[in-house]
Amino acid sequence: MHGIGKKIKELRLKNDMTQEKLADYLGVSYQSVSKWETGITSPDLSLIVPIARLFKVTTDELFDFNESAEESRRADLKRRYDETFKTGDIKVRFEVCEEAVREYPGDMKWLNDHAWAVWCDALSIPDDAEYSAQREKAIAEFRKVIENCDNDEIKGNAIVGIVECLNGKGAHDEARQYAELYPDTQISADEKRSLIISCLTGEEKVVKSQERLLNKFEELLNNILFGECGAEKRAFAETIIKLFIPDGNYLTFHHHLYMICLSEAREEIRDGDYDKAVCAMRKAREHAIALDKIKGEYLFTAPLFNKVKFNTDEWYKTGTGTQLDDFIALFDFPAYSPLKAHKDYEKLISRNSLE
Repeated sequence: MHGIGKKIKELRLKNDMTQEKLADYLGVSYQSVSKWETGITSPDLSLIVPIARLFKVTTDELFDFNESAEESRRADLKRRYDETFKTGDIKVRFEVCEEAVREYPGDMKWLNDHAWAVWCDALSIPDDAEYSAQREKAIAEFRKVIENCDNDEIKGNAIVGIVECLNGKGAHDEARQYAELYPDTQISADEKRSLIISCLTGEEKVVKSQERLLNKFEELLNNILFGECGAEKRAFAETIIKLFIPDGNYLTFHHHLYMICLSEAREEIRDGDYDKAVCAMRKAREHAIALDKIKGEYLFTAPLFNKVKFNTDEWYKTGTGTQLDDFIALFDFPAYSPLKAHKDYEKLISRNSLE
């Protein structure tokens, strides 16, 4: 509290008052006043209001509190903190956070930033014991933020931090408990699923990671193939399917390949090239038949998804019959009906899977 001592001296001189006179007014020794003014000690809390009244100032003024100066100080700390993300200087970031938590105790935003600074600093420590001690310090601060912060954004950020730290020390069950607490207002269901998966271990983690990757891949394909898609999009979608499923055991992705072929056929029909359209429809028919042949529970065999189980009863299929039935029904729609006059039409609508 060196600041209050300087302020007392400033007010005393302004009022043409000696240390002895001030001490006499307050019932303390002049040595006590001298120690206040030199920053050796600070006035007892019981003297704060009497001192303010004596000098006819507010307690805020006595503590040299100025709102604009306060805002300026906060802005300066934030500026210096943000600058470290451009310079990459973890040491300076740590120092700024140290200042901030000292000056603003109970400020959960700064405490969270400080916890992250401690954790980042720990990652550069080669000594295992010192590294572990720093990590525990970060965990304690993240935990304090989570327990006391009512701001979901700050709380969520602290949860990410404590999950990282706990996973790093092998406390995966505790990490998962915190991951489950992530405020739904600040995260998508998929992002929360990813955070929880990071807390898993062994086979369970592999399975859940593959399931999430499969869902993201299917989402990507659905976005590419939504509505009408041109030749470039179709080629891209087909290429990445073959990259992700190099063994050709497409399973659910027969549906995407089916949709690619139908899109190609519609485009060729619009261009008047019915032979190419029939060629595309023939491929679509093959994918429809492949889908119909897969029954019950099935496993992908492609390396990226070889832990993912499916039950074909849960697959999305158009119509109420087989995929081949749905394919045949397409020729009654205007987009495909011109092919009824093609010489290979009867083969296309045959229910014989060998044709």
